[in-house]
Amino acid sequence: MMIQIGAAVIAIGLIRRTRYNVSWILISAGFVLMALRRLFDFSTLFWENHLFSGADVNSWMGILISLLMFIGVIFIRQIFNLQQRIDELRKVSEMRVLSAVIEGEERARQNFARDLHDGLGPLLSSIKMTASAIDTTKLDEANRRIVERTCQTSDDAIVSLKEISNHLSPHLLKNYGLTKALETFAASLLEGTSIEFVMDSAIREKRYAYKIEITLYRIVSELLNNSMKHAAPGKITLKIQEERGKLLLSYQDDGIGYDPKELATEPDSDKMGLDNIGSRIKSLNGEMDIHSRSGEGFNLTLQIPVI
Repeated sequence: MMIQIGAAVIAIGLIRRTRYNVSWILISAGFVLMALRRLFDFSTLFWENHLFSGADVNSWMGILISLLMFIGVIFIRQIFNLQQRIDELRKVSEMRVLSAVIEGEERARQNFARDLHDGLGPLLSSIKMTASAIDTTKLDEANRRIVERTCQTSDDAIVSLKEISNHLSPHLLKNYGLTKALETFAASLLEGTSIEFVMDSAIREKRYAYKIEITLYRIVSELLNNSMKHAAPGKITLKIQEERGKLLLSYQDDGIGYDPKELATEPDSDKMGLDNIGSRIKSLNGEMDIHSRSGEGFNLTLQIPVI
């Protein structure tokens, strides 16, 4: 009896926290009636004469309790539906926040790249033109070498500026699409190495929303840099295709791989790359799957909805 009274008190106390949800009110009423039923049974020990027979009261109260519990359980589905809705809204909110952060980062990259190209680029070109205009035939050997080195340094600075600007805001991606941009980036990054890069793209010149293309470009760039830095691979394979409204990407290298348990104990900087990749995929409501073991290479597959 005391346990049922305690349960009834706790249930009533939770009504306010449920914002007076109908289902919880009905269930609480059921607990109260169960406690009253036990009190009525306990009262028969002290009073012999009753207005109603114990059997009738127990029967009707049992029916009423069952009815309240049944209706309460039906209505309690609203709580679960509300919780599901809250979870969906939280997921959408997280995706929007991540998307906004990444879009802000890309806008900052584009602005910085434009400032470099439009501001510093002309200055370097002007220096190069001025140095080239010097009549080296009227200079001694030492000054001639200085002018030549100045021109060469200007050329190197202009090339470096273009590379930095293109990395911040890849012009090939905007003009020619994802496949061409990734092929060019991989060729530039792996130039001078013995690493074999194989790309199988079924989308070729097909274009997607810039948000999708730049996200995949950043992901593959991060993966290639990770392989170069940590994996020591002999071959890297990249496959891209579209299937049933989803863009599928598979990246694989035959490097040294890693143990996920060991990675968990590494400094945060060593895990930042995979965390960034996961955040970018999540911002597009995509899914990612990673398989890797020490000595068995690295394999990442992801899918992103494009419809």
